Amino acid sequence: MGKTAGLRHWELWGVVVVLLVATALRLGGLRDVPPGLRYDELLDYRMIGRILAGERPLYFAESWGEEPLFLYLQAATLALVQASDWSLRLPAVPCGVLGVLAAWLAARRLFGPRVALLTAAGLAVSFWSIFYSREGIRIIALTPFHGFMVYFVWRGLERLTGPALAGDPPLKRGVRHMNGGPASAGSPPLKRGVRTLGRCNPGLLDLTLGGGCLGLSFYVYPAARLVPLLWILLCLYLALFHRPLFQRAWWGLLLVVLVAALIAAPLLLLVYGPARAEQRAGQLNEAWQALREGDPRPVLALALQAAGMFVWRGDRDWLYNVSGRPIFDPLTGACFFLGLALCAWRWRQARYALALLWLGVGLVPAMIASPPASLSHSMAAQPPAYVLLAVGLDALWRRVQKRWAWVGLTLAAGVVAVHGVLSAHAYFITWASAPQVRELHQGGITAVARELDAHDPPGPVAIGAPYVNYWHPWNIAAFDLALRRTDMPVRWFNPAGGWIWPAGPGPTTFYFPADPLAPQSFDPALKPLFFADATLLPSAMDDLAAFRVAHPAALEERLGALAQPALAWPPDLAYLPPPALPLIFGGRFALLGAEMQESTVSPGGQFRLTTYWDVSAADPAPVVAFVHLTSDGQDVWGQYDWLDVWPVGLQPGDRFVQVHPVPVKPETPPGLYHVQLGLYRPDTLQRLPIAASVAAAADRVWIGEMQVNQGSGISDQ
Repeated sequence: MGKTAGLRHWELWGVVVVLLVATALRLGGLRDVPPGLRYDELLDYRMIGRILAGERPLYFAESWGEEPLFLYLQAATLALVQASDWSLRLPAVPCGVLGVLAAWLAARRLFGPRVALLTAAGLAVSFWSIFYSREGIRIIALTPFHGFMVYFVWRGLERLTGPALAGDPPLKRGVRHMNGGPASAGSPPLKRGVRTLGRCNPGLLDLTLGGGCLGLSFYVYPAARLVPLLWILLCLYLALFHRPLFQRAWWGLLLVVLVAALIAAPLLLLVYGPARAEQRAGQLNEAWQALREGDPRPVLALALQAAGMFVWRGDRDWLYNVSGRPIFDPLTGACFFLGLALCAWRWRQARYALALLWLGVGLVPAMIASPPASLSHSMAAQPPAYVLLAVGLDALWRRVQKRWAWVGLTLAAGVVAVHGVLSAHAYFITWASAPQVRELHQGGITAVARELDAHDPPGPVAIGAPYVNYWHPWNIAAFDLALRRTDMPVRWFNPAGGWIWPAGPGPTTFYFPADPLAPQSFDPALKPLFFADATLLPSAMDDLAAFRVAHPAALEERLGALAQPALAWPPDLAYLPPPALPLIFGGRFALLGAEMQESTVSPGGQFRLTTYWDVSAADPAPVVAFVHLTSDGQDVWGQYDWLDVWPVGLQPGDRFVQVHPVPVKPETPPGLYHVQLGLYRPDTLQRLPIAASVAAAADRVWIGEMQVNQGSGISDQ
């Protein structure tokens, strides 16, 4: 076999093996680890829906502002394959593998094939890279852009200045040139350098491509906005220490920044222009603001913690890391610091200076914005960190192989293998099974979906979880993406304020996921009403509890014992016939009864209203209940807008109960008030009409009275 694009056989096969390992670590078991979908991924899914619906935003205001490039990649993926938890994360896998490839190219250009292969191998098995390559969020897409950026820019600068730029050129070029000395026979011909600015030069294309990669990275993640500083600092470095190189290279570096600025300009104008579309920066720049006001302590503290994240204590947020786990283990940490020391020692060679500047600029976002030691904010430092690790490991390899030829290779392979084993164990075992992670990634919701994929309950299915309302449907979205089957309608409710009893043949199976983003809670009045008829089912999983209800006898008894509420129309609807139960709202829901938990309340307190409903028609349109404390039907002295039952999946004959804790304004005058009830569509703000007569319809009804006492305090209970 001949050489392929200048690669030796060992290097070609080494790169292939590394990329295969990287792909396996990022793709294998993607549906099971992470254990479920996190909040950020579900927000992205909502934004992707806008793209698939035909919108083409340049910037998303959701989630405090988000760049669009990765979202478009996810949308393209979901346009080709069915939306699921697996496919939502799939685009991150090639981004992570491309990041390994790009780091290899950049390191090869700077330091030669062996350092490049060690860089790629270390990054391929890195917890840092594996983690973000398996999450359906945009951060990992930064690494390929920056790796390719460094590769193209450095190659372009070499073509502008000749071999003197590298000082000690990469081995793939065949010979060494020390301190910018003349090239020997194996060097590129002089025509590849810059002869005149007016003639066509391949370096211009490289520099343009490098600037394009930098500009496109602005559309991925905010940390990219500081990366142009890398080329500005390199230009300053050359001006101070390599004046002849500076005179030939400065305009090339300027071209990189200008191309990047041109590409990024539409986004930057939207973010920083009159629209001020971004909110995130203002929430994260407290340390930077303190520095501008003359207090450097917050920035110094963040900088110290960012430096310590490599070997001492890393990101402490379980959402991104095994809490406190540093990036490197002791072996790779020692090699990293050796590489850092060697680059510092050889700083007069531009390629070593570039490696140091690349790392430093990549860490700047973590030094000026909380949280401390953030792996996300430091993403631009990921490739150079592993380049420095490879420089140190290569130095050890060279030193050892002078005496024992195969020991150096064994040492390098062993260090990378240990790093990979520790990273894989930390990610797939320690992190994936941690209770904090299973909560943050809705492991309980995923467990219910897997249970229903594997088993077919004998009757209807209802799931109780906290985020099932119009404004926060995250549990439902995570479940829909995790469930493979499409033949099972599911009723959703939040047991903290509502409960549902499905109609239909056979008993109902109720599932309660453990900690789906928040600890599960149950309304104290509704819980005994349910458990009076519920039987706990055996389960081998700790992430859920399952119950079965054959017949809701306790609910029927409660409905039979309810007193008739004092129904009345507000004054503007007094011409209608007197209201009577059941009241039909919008042809969808029938009010069966209502009861007040209190008869008096103090200003600043709250009272509880419980309403009982029957589903009249299956309609997935969103709906919310509103309860007002009013004197005349128009003024509002207390209000609660909420519904803890999700309308999608409801079937005729289903019954549900809703508890409405209504806060009373502190300034409410004492007196007798009416409690007003209605339903409305939160997406259109249109109220559901109440079928009261043939001639007209109301949109709200008085269902009781509440005495507001003198003074302030909490409700009388």
